[in-house]
Amino acid sequence: MKRIEKFVDSMYLNVEGDQQEINELKAEMTNHLLEAVHELKAEGKTEQQAITVAIKRFGEEKEIRNVIGQLFEIQKIFAKRVLYIAILCLIVTMSSFYFLWKVEESTAEGIADTSSLISYELKDNDVITRDMKRKIEALVEDTNYVSEVTIYKSKNIISRAGENYVYYNWKSVQPDFQYQRTVWAPKWLGADFYTSGDGNEQWFVSVDKRSFSRLEVVVLFMGMGIYWTLFTVWAIINAYHQKRLRIGWIFMFVFFNILGYLIYYLTGKQGLFLRGRDEFYEDYI
Repeated sequence: MKRIEKFVDSMYLNVEGDQQEINELKAEMTNHLLEAVHELKAEGKTEQQAITVAIKRFGEEKEIRNVIGQLFEIQKIFAKRVLYIAILCLIVTMSSFYFLWKVEESTAEGIADTSSLISYELKDNDVITRDMKRKIEALVEDTNYVSEVTIYKSKNIISRAGENYVYYNWKSVQPDFQYQRTVWAPKWLGADFYTSGDGNEQWFVSVDKRSFSRLEVVVLFMGMGIYWTLFTVWAIINAYHQKRLRIGWIFMFVFFNILGYLIYYLTGKQGLFLRGRDEFYEDYI
């Protein structure tokens, strides 16, 4: 039956993929051909005639080789695309999160600077003059994230909770000055407004600012969730093609992701080394 073996080998001559899987497919094809040969011989054909007919039934050699090659190529392309999309999703997620984090950091620094400049304008003044109001309004307009500035006299809003502890209660007090404006804050991007306040013995300044901190959280968790899922799918597909897929490895991929796959990969390398060593000793002995 060497003719059948040569035919099967020719089918997989230039096929790339997991060698163990290729060997199993070759063995399966060989068994089908041998069964067909035995059936044909039982019908009265000689062995060579039976082999010729069995091979012919499997189709032309070129056509079979193309089908097998395409099958492996489709599997490889699909797995690669899943991995590439996972990596791209990770890069986009981390880049977007870093950008938003820098925006929030810049906003916090800007709020601190604006509050300091407003406090400087108010310093040593008991009354907010028209000129001071214009300067404060100009400071607010120089930013693109401050929507409101409200100023109170500290003595009007300070409440004592103890001898050494005071807090500012400005919600129910009429402000000495207030300036509002509309800033770009689309709700569909998760924009929200937060209030921060700073005061001294004379004045208390409350600032409402736009924030994308909610969007930060959404981008991070959604992006990482998509990446985590795609990488896990790729790892499971890869382990399946290598005939090493076990429930334990699935749990490793799901819960530990790339770390779990690294353990899987190193374990496989160690297994190959041990098998190679045992085969060497067997041949040597």
